[in-house]
Amino acid sequence: MRFIIIILSILLGVSNLFPYAIQITQSLEGGWTLLDENSEPFVVEGVCYSPTPIGQTVWEYNLGGDLNSPWLVDADLMQAMGVNVIRIYNKGTETGMEEFTRFIRQMYKLYSIYTVFPLPLNMQGANFASEEYKARAKKEILETVEQYKDTKGILVWLLGNEIDYSFFDDKAFWDTKELRDLTPFQRAKARARMVFEFLNEISEEIKKIDGDHPVGVSLGKTDFFSLIKETLPGVDFIGLNYYQGRNFSSVWSLIRKQDKPILITEFGYDAYNTKKMKEDEETQAQFIVSLWNDINKQVIGRNTGSLCLGGCLFEWTDEWWKFEYGDPRIHEPEGTWANTAWFDYDPANPNNVQEEWFGILRISTNTNFGTINQRIPRKAYHKLKDLWNPKVE
Repeated sequence: MRFIIIILSILLGVSNLFPYAIQITQSLEGGWTLLDENSEPFVVEGVCYSPTPIGQTVWEYNLGGDLNSPWLVDADLMQAMGVNVIRIYNKGTETGMEEFTRFIRQMYKLYSIYTVFPLPLNMQGANFASEEYKARAKKEILETVEQYKDTKGILVWLLGNEIDYSFFDDKAFWDTKELRDLTPFQRAKARARMVFEFLNEISEEIKKIDGDHPVGVSLGKTDFFSLIKETLPGVDFIGLNYYQGRNFSSVWSLIRKQDKPILITEFGYDAYNTKKMKEDEETQAQFIVSLWNDINKQVIGRNTGSLCLGGCLFEWTDEWWKFEYGDPRIHEPEGTWANTAWFDYDPANPNNVQEEWFGILRISTNTNFGTINQRIPRKAYHKLKDLWNPKVE
């Protein structure tokens, strides 16, 4: 018996020496498939996760260092819904590597939920015409990969968030002599080319450090999709945040031309109706289900020419800090930007998107388990549960 225990201990120890590998493969028909650590086809049924408590801003909140571990409360609800991936945006203020690694490993080992890992690329104040800036940015990204690459639970690396919004003159505060001679859109496209080529270089360097996790780039528009094939050959997938209607319209045909799979890194609809001036769970649920059904047509198992790896719903819980002039202790109903593709758009009152109301769970000032704001599922939660995990009562 002692001999058997020793052998088992050795085998378990050896297995832990080999990190799992996540892969993206392409079929003879041209379809793309994400494979998990067991080389089984895997469709991302994910949520964007930023559990900032009421009364705090995202810049104050320390995710990995939160001693209340709200992710363990959320993970129970996620597991019941069928969530298999979370997308996070940052590690939180002053979060150490050990704390953040604990968070990722707990989600994976206890709930089989992977993490889309954010690689730092702050576009505010970025200057991609500066070799000094690019060297600093590359160093920070590669050091992050080196630190976390062996953390079980990471699904993919994702560079930046909606980086292409910063290619236009209103948000790009860098140029060159050559860029100044171009028209505004030509200038934006030239910036896109420069940044894409730089990120492709970084992606190639990441793979030298870690060949076990695919690398993607997060975009917020399709304006520069035509550059992907040429400038991002070393990137494994394109991440897209999408808020342009009830389906993905031309996205599928545009990405097909680039010979690259897509992961929808954000999709969703807020739960506040500007016209009715009240919460509207029904419309939110209808919109989200319509978007997911469109994604589902493009994933492996539904389509031999599958283009999509899945999607991450934006978002899990409401975030009370998001209204620019508001109070994080108050759930503000004011809209922050206009979307003409949404049901409640009104030219007379165009700002119909409420950033604080995107959650498929409300949060309450009432607390459970210490200081964790109570979670209250909306209709969209139950609708997605029926689609992602229909066997769970």
